Amino acid sequence: MIDPFNGTFAVEEIDSAIDLDVVIIGAPFEDEIEFYSKGAKKGTKNIRKSSQFFSGQGLSQNSIHRLNVLDWGDIAATNDYEKFQKELASKVEQILNKKAISLIIGGDHSIALGTAKGIKQSNESIDAIIWLDAHLDLMEKFPETNRFSRATVLKRILELKIVKPENVYIIGVRGHNLGWEEIEYTEEHKIKILSADKVANSTTRNQFIRDILHKHKKLYVSLDIDVLDPAFAPGVSVPEPGGITSRELFEVIELLAKNIICFEIVEVNPNLDYNNITSKVACKAIFHFCDFLK
Repeated sequence: MIDPFNGTFAVEEIDSAIDLDVVIIGAPFEDEIEFYSKGAKKGTKNIRKSSQFFSGQGLSQNSIHRLNVLDWGDIAATNDYEKFQKELASKVEQILNKKAISLIIGGDHSIALGTAKGIKQSNESIDAIIWLDAHLDLMEKFPETNRFSRATVLKRILELKIVKPENVYIIGVRGHNLGWEEIEYTEEHKIKILSADKVANSTTRNQFIRDILHKHKKLYVSLDIDVLDPAFAPGVSVPEPGGITSRELFEVIELLAKNIICFEIVEVNPNLDYNNITSKVACKAIFHFCDFLK
């Protein structure tokens, strides 16, 4: 059994658990696409290890220590994407059916398709997806004939029809690594975007979040850590300059926390990190989420 995320209890099953708040599950998968630097599947282990750097207690009266948070360990690593999806979907389904929040740590962003399938299979439902990412992930194929990669994953999730495209909100997108077909798709399907430069304006950012919460009560939040500027998260496979700050990220999480039923953090790549900064930011995002959960 691995050492659990700090402030949680390691478990091998959740059937017997009661009064759960959050269950963490590790998803150590990354695709075999040569374009991307390898190392994202190490993120689960490194995030847990980095969590020991913190006490988990902030200035808030709430904290991870006042919640019933279990760490269910990692799904067995495999290069079989379909098999991995099924395993992750089953875990997410079980967590949500226990009326707990599912918190997934990856792994590259392609794992999100397994998360979404788990939501669809469960007795729970969501009414919006919040996609925190430097990229749109709406390519039909990338690269070449590949329909299943981190660059296509949001497109594949929308094909599951767990929400309508107009109920998808993308925050932090920027840079020059987008496909024109993705931009056309967002316009055609009325996907709402808050680009990274607009996140910096607190008035604009807070109004965007308020509009989400006015319409939606159950959220699936998918956090690609490359939404942050590389200065705050150097350990990612596809860094994009001009990103948001860690403080801005935490403020977004704080506002959304009480409405989140499924939360995932992906794309931490320890091979590219410096002094575990990126893993520590991911840990802080989890601790901060727990501070404002209740």
